[in-house]
Amino acid sequence: MKNSSILLSILSLCIICCFACKPDKLEPISADKAAPGPVIKPTFSGLPGAAEIYYTLPDDQNLSYVRAEFEINGVKKEAKSSFYKRSVTVEGFGDTTEHVITLYAVSRSEVPSTPVQIKVRPLPPAIWGVYKSLLVEEAFGGLQVDFTNPDKGKIVVGTLLWNPQQREWRNINNFYYGLDSGSFTIRGLTSVKQLFGIFIKDRWGNVTDTFKKELTPIYEEELNKANFIDIRKKFPIPQLPPLPKSGAKVAEPTNLSSWPFANMFNGIIGNEGFHTTENKDVPIWIPIDLKVKAKLSRYRIWQRQSDYIFNHGNPHEWEIWGTNTPNDVNSWVKFDHRVMEKPSALPLGQKTTEDIDNAAAGEEYEFPLSAPAVRYIAWKHIDSWAAINGTIGHFHLSEMSIWGQIIN
Repeated sequence: MKNSSILLSILSLCIICCFACKPDKLEPISADKAAPGPVIKPTFSGLPGAAEIYYTLPDDQNLSYVRAEFEINGVKKEAKSSFYKRSVTVEGFGDTTEHVITLYAVSRSEVPSTPVQIKVRPLPPAIWGVYKSLLVEEAFGGLQVDFTNPDKGKIVVGTLLWNPQQREWRNINNFYYGLDSGSFTIRGLTSVKQLFGIFIKDRWGNVTDTFKKELTPIYEEELNKANFIDIRKKFPIPQLPPLPKSGAKVAEPTNLSSWPFANMFNGIIGNEGFHTTENKDVPIWIPIDLKVKAKLSRYRIWQRQSDYIFNHGNPHEWEIWGTNTPNDVNSWVKFDHRVMEKPSALPLGQKTTEDIDNAAAGEEYEFPLSAPAVRYIAWKHIDSWAAINGTIGHFHLSEMSIWGQIIN
């Protein structure tokens, strides 16, 4: 009897497994083969590279969605909209000519209605608004491209360099964007006159003409940071409002023993670098002797990595000042003021892959072209990520690089 019960249990389990392992079969959710009525009185509104088609739905309880069929450059496309909506969007057009759209009301059993056609005329694609806004100028080590994207289309801004020997364009950069404006700089180019081309492309493959311009990248070189000297205790530093102790010299915090000043310029990026002692009055001034006089062009900083990115003593807000006469406290000139932006904008302690990648690549900032050539600069640390708007804190940074034109 006991064996019979065991066998019965095993048999029942096998039957359950057989049913459980039976492959799913995708079928219409209704067996009703009747076609729904067609959509009624369609109209449209032109959009950039697209059109919104409005209609009245048939009074049919079996209606599932509306399908729009059309062609772009001979390729068949379709768009769908559920019965909860009264419109469908067709997009991807690269021109402003008329396009025929065929509309079907589709039942729950995937039976289409009789077709209804409408001619739509889209507005110019978003890429052309971006193209017309292009501002391309020479920059240190390359060129800078600024643009607006009023329709907030998802675009690619491609940059080309003409090769006169091979008589062909070479792609040197692709910049992806979807906000209302953008700017990027291409570096590492030789300081000779060259022909550049800029084009805009969208996710459907529509592309603008190529904007062409001859430019001569402004010469720059990376300063030899192995020569940089810590002069925190050698010269006076500027003290300007709104410092809590305006007019009085703020004692510069010493380094943690294993985090010396030179580590900020040793080419190693990671969970190490320069680190001041903690709980000091801010702002913290860190004056540096570059050992050469230079017209500064840009700088790149790398946060202390690992769990410390956008956290702890990594800089959040700062200024950079410069002078050639560090003995004169009134000679310092403010070159730059920055507030670091976290790509994800998540709260302190939370980060995304984009945040991690951004910190690993380093954040780059430009000096104004109007800034004079100097030998001495000072980093004015206003606050860190863990003490935003605080009056005490500390500073650490894994690495810093500086570029410019050496004057002597």
